[in-house]
Amino acid sequence: MSEDQPKEYALGVLECDSQGSPPFTEAAYCRKLCKIGHKYGVQVVVFSPRWVHWHDLTVSGYVYGTHGWVQRIVPLPSLLYDRCAYSNSNQYRKTRTAIARLIRDANVTLLGIGLRGKWDVYQSLSKEPFLLDILPRTRLFAGAGSLADQLNECGGELFLKPHGGTHGKSTLHVRRLFGSDASAGNERDASVLGAYLHLRGRDERNRPIHRTFAHPGEGLKWIARFIGKRKFIVQPYLTLVTQTGEPFDIRILMQKNEKGRWSFTGMAARVGRQHSITSNLHGGGHAVSVVPFLESQFEPEHVQRLVQQLRSYSEIIPPILEARHGRLTEVGLDFGIDREARLWLLEVNSKPGRSVFRQTGEQEAAIKSVENPILYARYVMVRYLRRVSP
Repeated sequence: MSEDQPKEYALGVLECDSQGSPPFTEAAYCRKLCKIGHKYGVQVVVFSPRWVHWHDLTVSGYVYGTHGWVQRIVPLPSLLYDRCAYSNSNQYRKTRTAIARLIRDANVTLLGIGLRGKWDVYQSLSKEPFLLDILPRTRLFAGAGSLADQLNECGGELFLKPHGGTHGKSTLHVRRLFGSDASAGNERDASVLGAYLHLRGRDERNRPIHRTFAHPGEGLKWIARFIGKRKFIVQPYLTLVTQTGEPFDIRILMQKNEKGRWSFTGMAARVGRQHSITSNLHGGGHAVSVVPFLESQFEPEHVQRLVQQLRSYSEIIPPILEARHGRLTEVGLDFGIDREARLWLLEVNSKPGRSVFRQTGEQEAAIKSVENPILYARYVMVRYLRRVSP
């Protein structure tokens, strides 16, 4: 730390409250943030937005030191890093209300905003012609009737996921089959053998779903009940699996650096379990290094092109989203690759995890993934202080 810099800045890290000790989520990540913050002169205070003392604008937060986590009452930091991940609608409603009040009444600044959801991201990116080749056609779920029409349009297979979901929860692969053995997937003349509807996926608690309906209409009604009043998107089902049938995707982490510029932190391939529909680590997947993995799956000429495309698209997408949605701190981009070696953008997450780098053993990316939010926060603080100070 240079002599002309203030000794220490304060960064508030917003987490959802939870049971246990310490009583908030992502304790391991927050511990790393505290240690990196100490290295760079940034005091990190972790708290739930619901712990603010409004009468004097202080907060009962947690700091990590030589004796572990310690609870302290400190002045409310003016810069906040929002890492809240919601486990249910009630928690979402109460916490978002508290964050909105912080922004409205406490004169705080968020280090970056959260993207609104999959449908909003799709609408923003689909306006860019050069991205259309990697975007699966996406629509909003509009009831069982429209889903039946979409099944016909997409060759009998669809993929449904919640507009605001994470970790592969509440995802569904819907497949229309013909034949007496639906589980075998025999597709025959529907006029001779009846149609079935086979569903597989994960529920709200990430438990596996396997359902077969002898009458497709009953299956469509079940899907409508499963979705309820939630906002879901519908896409064609893409076959994004390894040569041996495991689902996989490529996670790329892009972050703002110490100069406030977008930078590439790292990438990893996430490989799911056989017969699963997602590769998320929360659903039992594991992470491996990208280039050796791609070399095991595709011809050499495809591997070089794919790596170049992954890097190129990852540099292009964050500034586009930022221009349309507001300032971002970091994004995780999930790409799929089909068996014809075609690249697809599956999802963009503004509150990405970073445990993939620990699994792949890529130590430099693992360190940068924690350092960058602290360095970017310090950049924002220094720039703000210089602007308002004489």
